[in-house]
Amino acid sequence: MEKTEKKKKSPLKVLIIIFIVLVVLGIGGYFLLLEGMKMTTGSKVSSRNAAAKSYLKAVTAQVEDVYKEKGEKVPADKEYIIRGKGQMNDPCELLGESMTNRYFSDNRYYWVVKFKDGYAAEAWTALRPIEDSELRYYSRKELIDKSNEHPMKQDKLVIGYYSAAEGDTYTS
Repeated sequence: MEKTEKKKKSPLKVLIIIFIVLVVLGIGGYFLLLEGMKMTTGSKVSSRNAAAKSYLKAVTAQVEDVYKEKGEKVPADKEYIIRGKGQMNDPCELLGESMTNRYFSDNRYYWVVKFKDGYAAEAWTALRPIEDSELRYYSRKELIDKSNEHPMKQDKLVIGYYSAAEGDTYTS
């Protein structure tokens, strides 16, 4: 009778195979996570844009109330920038002092509203302070593309933008 020999795999080979399988699954999972995060960018941009619109409306109401109490019109001689975080604006030339008012209830947002010709023209929101170089027009596609460059840092990269001139037609 012949004896059939059963080959036993060494524990080292089994561990190497398990390690390789785990690495492949880990890398695959990481790329799936990145793609999944990219798929949600559009909704994050829409949410930030809606927040920018809310801040624009609230700041407009506040500025109009302040100047109405003074019996004056909102100055239209130059562009004014109002910055803030949450429900508090920073002291600025247009309002003079820091005020709490009817701003968007999410206190995580930093925001900027630009007044031009006596009216609120544009607004930006982000989860980080907004730099002067970022105060410009953004297309929706540009906001999504910029956010997708680094999906793991997406929350900090996404900037909300709203243009009063375009209103709710701002989609492309």
